[in-house]
Amino acid sequence: MLIDPKVKSIVIFNGGGGIVEREMKLPVQQGINEFQIQNVPASFDPNSADIKLEHLTPEDKELITLQQTIISLPDFKNAEQLIGREKSAANSIISYAIDFTRELRENVLNICEASSYRTYFDMKGTFNFIINSTKDGEIIVKIIYFLSDVRIRWNTTLQVNINEDGKTAEIEGFIVVDNQTGFTYENVELGFAIFELPQPPSNIVDYQTNIPAVGLRQEMLGELNSLKNIQKGPMKRTQRFKQLL
Repeated sequence: MLIDPKVKSIVIFNGGGGIVEREMKLPVQQGINEFQIQNVPASFDPNSADIKLEHLTPEDKELITLQQTIISLPDFKNAEQLIGREKSAANSIISYAIDFTRELRENVLNICEASSYRTYFDMKGTFNFIINSTKDGEIIVKIIYFLSDVRIRWNTTLQVNINEDGKTAEIEGFIVVDNQTGFTYENVELGFAIFELPQPPSNIVDYQTNIPAVGLRQEMLGELNSLKNIQKGPMKRTQRFKQLL
């Protein structure tokens, strides 16, 4: 069964990426219930993905259980070849766009421009899970995963308003979120955190994938564990990961 749980909250890192929490109430039937989550960016870290069941009644805890999760990313080389062909086709279409009517040309150019910015992280990963139930009922499912896409981040900016007397001024501070990914997040609870990656080791894997080496990944996941229950308490304060707001 294909499902698209709403993004409830996202904690964005100033260095890029963040933690996404999605939630949805699902009907379950007696027996095996298989679900596949839609719209999961390929930038999510499969090792950080976590599913939690929130039971509607105490007795459901023994009757409705999570049996298995199956998580995978698209093959990087195959995805890059596909994206390359899309970009080549988009460039060819743009070169002949003058032959279209104005309205059609604008629509075509918008589509082609989106294709020209497409990267591996705009592909979609696979996130399946199986729930075993001994009754017909409902369950609330919460999904949490880490995004390693540097194209979504936040930064600060200041605005100085000089008063009429020319001697005093007021300073306003703002947080600006920059999202250049192919995924949108509307009507969500936003959190902002400072996350500084350590210097990558020399044996880091392919830089183009932006996927950290094993040691670096483990350090990131160690910090991530303190944030998996975002709603239940404040973020852990460390030298590398600090709560901003």
